[in-house]
Amino acid sequence: MDIRFQEFATDEQSLAKIIYGNEPHLTTNQGVVLSSKVREELCAFLDGYNQWVNIAEQPYYRIDAYFDHGAMSILEINAWFVDGWGTALNLARASGISIDAEKLIFPNRFALEATEYLPELQLFLYELGATGKWGNRILDDIDKELKTYVYGRIGTGNPMAIPHDGQRIDNKLNLAEYCQIWDGELVRLPKHYTSMNATWDDIPTNAVLKFCDKSSEQCKQARRSVLIGKPSGKAPFLRKCFEEGQLIAQDFVQPMVHESTNCQLVILAIGNSPITGYVQYSPSAIINDNSVHGPLMIK
Repeated sequence: MDIRFQEFATDEQSLAKIIYGNEPHLTTNQGVVLSSKVREELCAFLDGYNQWVNIAEQPYYRIDAYFDHGAMSILEINAWFVDGWGTALNLARASGISIDAEKLIFPNRFALEATEYLPELQLFLYELGATGKWGNRILDDIDKELKTYVYGRIGTGNPMAIPHDGQRIDNKLNLAEYCQIWDGELVRLPKHYTSMNATWDDIPTNAVLKFCDKSSEQCKQARRSVLIGKPSGKAPFLRKCFEEGQLIAQDFVQPMVHESTNCQLVILAIGNSPITGYVQYSPSAIINDNSVHGPLMIK
């Protein structure tokens, strides 16, 4: 199987106890292994995607994907707020999963937009040090002269902030449009509906609706960026958002269920290289980071 579950001999004493605010970090040694074939096709996917969105500087990605034993379906590519590095590297080290440290290309300056993420960022710097990359520090603000990796969503006006050009690349229309040309065997994309290729009435009732820009006023008005299922009735606000290109829809993808919980992959990539990640286990329909985390091995 190209995607399979595996029980890892995880050293629980090495796992971080807290990664967000003061909430306990929930973990399991039940993980997932991606074959080298999946990794190779994911590299090809990212290479094409980077060309499609016209990358100017090296991008950083957090990829959300559902999967079965034969393939993975990419639901979302986050390029603006790319956190989770500390969690993924910590799970990998504790589970004996080797990471190519040469691919962990970061500046040695980091900044935060919200203090709740400080434990995860501190963990990231510790894990970078464990790979031999010491000398990293957290600044009170973005360095005005040197590149700074930011945990949080910031505007496009600061050229020293990394991820670079995150707001533009993060727009969910990019993946919706790339879906029209990508045809993968092991790495797939659900069918997308946009105002350019469909009408509101074309959207299936069980589709997943997503705001293209999570920071938009429309998204703030809706109070959530993702909605499962198209509302019955006229839904004038959402229809207007869709027709104006502020909202897209995806075909619903059934998540893998493992021991009565839904599963999702979080894959962290730099450029066209998937480097590390973790598995999320949750009973919820929308799987967030308040789930149970397990290790991910990318061969």
